[in-house]
Order: sequence, then structure tokens, then C-alpha cells
Amino acid sequence: MRFTRRAAACCVALTLALSPVTIGAKPRKLGAVVGPVRLVPTGTTPIGVQTLQSYFGAIELGIASDGIVVSNRLTLERYLLGLNEVPTDWPREALRAQAVAARTYALWTLQEPRGGLASVYGFDICATIQCQVFSGADVVTGGGERWAEAVSSTEGLAVLYDDRPILARYHSTSGGTTFDNEDAFEGEPAYPYLKAVTSTTEGASSVYRWRVDFTVQRLQAMLERYGAWSGPIRRVQTVDSATGSPYPDVVVSGRGSRKRMVADDLRNAVRETAPALYPSLYPSFAPTSSGRLPETLPSERFVIRTRGKRVLVFGRGWGHGVGMSQWGAHGLAEQGVSFDEILRHYYTGVSIGRVPSDIPIEVGLAYARQEVVATGAFSIVDGTGKTIVKNAVGTWTFVNAGEGAISVDPPQGFGLPLEVGIVDAPKRVDVGEPAFLTIALSRPAEVRAETVGLPERFPKTRVKEAGKRRVTWLAPVEPGRYKVRIRVAVGETTRLSKPVAIEVNEETSLVEKDPASSPTEGEGPMWPPWLIAVVIVAAILLGAFVLSLTGRNDTGFGNRER
Repeated sequence: MRFTRRAAACCVALTLALSPVTIGAKPRKLGAVVGPVRLVPTGTTPIGVQTLQSYFGAIELGIASDGIVVSNRLTLERYLLGLNEVPTDWPREALRAQAVAARTYALWTLQEPRGGLASVYGFDICATIQCQVFSGADVVTGGGERWAEAVSSTEGLAVLYDDRPILARYHSTSGGTTFDNEDAFEGEPAYPYLKAVTSTTEGASSVYRWRVDFTVQRLQAMLERYGAWSGPIRRVQTVDSATGSPYPDVVVSGRGSRKRMVADDLRNAVRETAPALYPSLYPSFAPTSSGRLPETLPSERFVIRTRGKRVLVFGRGWGHGVGMSQWGAHGLAEQGVSFDEILRHYYTGVSIGRVPSDIPIEVGLAYARQEVVATGAFSIVDGTGKTIVKNAVGTWTFVNAGEGAISVDPPQGFGLPLEVGIVDAPKRVDVGEPAFLTIALSRPAEVRAETVGLPERFPKTRVKEAGKRRVTWLAPVEPGRYKVRIRVAVGETTRLSKPVAIEVNEETSLVEKDPASSPTEGEGPMWPPWLIAVVIVAAILLGAFVLSLTGRNDTGFGNRER
């Protein structure tokens, strides 16, 4: 037994001595820092924010009474690259018209006093349909080259009225005619450039015409849940607006009761309640990219008829219907109309001019967050302007610490010297086949497998956590013995692992079997070296056990015979 324990101890010591780095070191927590905290990219890689998107430019984590406010600080032209308003495979002139309209809308927003969420949380513009849909770096890194070209080819161009950027409203589909601004937005000015125009080139839109079918019983349940009606419904119909609005009024009739509401009230009621009560039915199925209408009633431009126990809604268009119709612009571009002509069609009496656009803008991404998780390569700057971490790589967690402070929790291994070692690698692999190397990494870094003496063939892979990780190496197409190593980098710091040798063979199925290598008749198969080693170790352990039994026989067992 003494021999066995010594052998086991030697094995453990040998294993520890061969380990290239310590695995699973505890992270060093920085604790609370003064907010707001800013994450400034140290390279060209976007910063990813968990549950949101990836973003160019700096990410700012501000502090509000209800939690962390997440915003993206970048230049206006780079902001435009992240807009996700229309498909990027649209005609070139339609994309250019969209780029100029979006730039103009952002410029108008920047020159106006902040309102809504922007005034509450301190950013310039939101990232939703309430402003402009902003999806960040993923728009252009995921195949958006055509959109990037539309932005760059129109850089600095805006729609102007009296030499000032206009409120360049736009929407998906008008249904045939756009509206005056004051008709669609009650209480707003009658802007001279936001006037009703025809829009007859929208036929390619899947919501140019649409239909929704309710049962009387289901519509009753929706309106009752919304608090807009009580009791059985007998009939629903549309009538002309009592206020002269271009949208109709909706009249709901029951037993001894009747209610008149504006179209927007009905739209809001079913938008909120229909998917909650009947998620398999609403929004209705339609020939759109998602297979359903974008919402239960895509616009207020509809006619309602009651037939027996069914309520039929026949509608057109999607959106508020003011300014440029995106699908109308698509149709005009298909006909060869240029982007500036498209814009002058939808915005009355305007000109297209160049304005300064290399200006900063802060986009509100989220608010009321208690925790934010960010991934990438960035420096971390606190609210006093001090850089608290120069090269932050990997996944970092930021927690609302209250009273203007944010807790910063780094990834595993932060603060350790950069080290890497190859823990395990195959001895041989077929030509052109992937080989998996297990590495030990002391801290998050950019990692790449290299073949010594050959040009680099693989892109860097960002490893977000320290510890034991697997890296893929692709064998060359020529047989031979190759040395393979791992290169890691954090900022300017680079480390190389000790190389390991990997034999690259011709593909097994293509190599003819060598008769000389086969065992001759009467000769047993040759044992593999690992099996021989196991037998030797087993023999040594068995010998030690027998010796221990002999020693016990000379003492304890002899006493029994007396």
C-alpha cells in the first residue's frame, strides 16, 4: 500500500508540473465605480450587449432612478449604418432615398428640444419605431453592403425646407395616398412639406391591401378586456369621422347600447388584447416575410362590416401614412426614378442639400436595467473620466449599485499574466481534416492556431472566458510532420504556446493496405504500445500487493499458529 500511495503522488505531481497555466483562477472584482461608465472600443470589433445587439462606437451605461440606461454614442453617419428600416436588397435608389430621409429625420431631432423617453433618460434619439429602428453593427456586418453604399454615397445630404432639415416622416405603405401631417397627428402643425400626395407604386407591398376576420364573440372579449365595451355585441361598422379626420369612426352596437369610437381606439384595443387572448390567430396570417400581418390592424385606414356572427375588416397600408411611403419609393425606384426625385415627390416644395453630418449622436438602447452584460474589446472609463481598465477583453458584467454607482465584475482570469499552453492534441490526423486542440488560457484573449513555418490560414477567435478551451486546427493538404502552436493576444501583448508535433497522413480510406504490415499466418496481432504500458503498470502494482501479503504472513498469521 505504501508503494501504491507513493506512485499515485508521483503521478499527481507530474500532472501539475506539466500544466501550462493554472485553470479556473478567481476573478478580481473591481467593486463599485462612479457612473456613468463608458465602454470605448479599442479596435474595430463591435461591442456586444447581451439581449440587445452589437454596436459600433462607445456604449454608455448611465444611472437613472429605475436602473441603468444603455446608450450608444457614435457619429451620425455611423448611426445611419445601423438603421434597420427597409430590406438591404431593395433597389439602389430606394435605399438612397431612405438613407437621406433617415439622416434628415435624425438632424431634425437633434435640433429640437428632447421629448418623451429622451428627455427622461438623457439620450438624443430612441432605437425603436417611435423614432427610427436601430439594430447596430449587425445590419452591415450581416450582409448589408448595399445599405452601407447607400449611406456613404449620400453622405451629408438632407431634405431641406428654407435651408433647414425637415421633419422627414416616413412609413411602410400608405395604401394609395399619403396624408397631411395635421390630419394624422392631432394637435401638430400643418408643415408645408408634409402634404397628401398620391402613392400608386406600392403594389409590391404585402400590406397594400389586407383583411382581418373576427368573430363577434372574440371581438367582444377583446373590447371588454381593454375596458372599451361591456355586454353582447350585435353589430360593428365604420362611419365617416365626426371630426373630419381621414380615418373613420367605429360604431359598436349591442342590446340597448351603442358606442362610437375613433379608428385609432379600436386599433389600440385589438393590438393589445388580440395576441394575448388568441395568440394562434392574431396577428392574422398573411403573405409577409414573417407569415403574419405586422400587427392585428396595421393601420386606421379600414372599412368594417358585420356579416352574421363575423366582423370583417378590409384595410390598406401600414403606418401613419405621412411623408415618404417606403414601398412607394421601392416602386418608383423600380421604374427608374432617382432618389432625389423620390424625395421631392413625397416631401412638397423641398430641396436636397448638403449639411454638416459628422456630428455625435446618442442612441437610447434600453433603460431600467439592473444588470448589463457586454462582450468585446474595450477600455472602461468611469464617470470622472478616469480609465479604470485599459484593455478589457471578454465578457464583463455591470450591475446597478445605486446612488450613481455601477459595480464592475470582470470575466474569469482578469488580472492574470497572459499565458497559453496546449493541454492535449492528437498525434496524427488525415490531410485536410480538422484537429481539436485543448488549450489552457489564463485570461480572455484573441486566439489562433498556427502551423509553424506556414502562412497564417485561420482568423482570430475571441475567447471570452479564461480556462480550459478547445481550438480547431485544419490539417494541411500535404502529408508530413507539422508543428502546431497557439498564438494569443490582448491589445499589444502576444504570447505563443510551445508547439506540438502532429503527423498528417494521407486519408486512411485512400491508402492501400500494405501486405507486409499484416500479421503472417500463425502470428498473432501486434499489441499497441499503450496496451503494453498498461500491462507493465498492472504487473508492478500486482507485485507490490504480493510483497505486502508476504510481510503480513510473517507476523500476524504466525501468531495464530501458537
